[in-house]
Amino acid sequence: MQDTRLNGPALDAALSELDGWTVAADHGHIARSWTFDSFATAMAFWGKVAKLADQQDHHPECLSLYTHIRIRLWTHDAGGLTHKDMTLAKAIDALATGEFSNKLKS
Repeated sequence: MQDTRLNGPALDAALSELDGWTVAADHGHIARSWTFDSFATAMAFWGKVAKLADQQDHHPECLSLYTHIRIRLWTHDAGGLTHKDMTLAKAIDALATGEFSNKLKS
């Protein structure tokens, strides 16, 4: 079953539950960046995100620039944002603020 693209009030409500994610002007994707204390930590974080994404049958875009990780989420089949993206974003946030919280740089 295909996820339905979020629009209007449903999208606004879903976005209100996320902290630190930016929304594309066309509401086609959300993005967030983190900077870690080392390249090894950044890669460990990305490895854990990859596991989460695989478990949720999701395929995030990731950009790695040494200690900096940027992730973009959208549901390809729906052509935009769905609940699937919001669920993964929350799981990634929990990972960053949990296991990796002491490795983040401000």
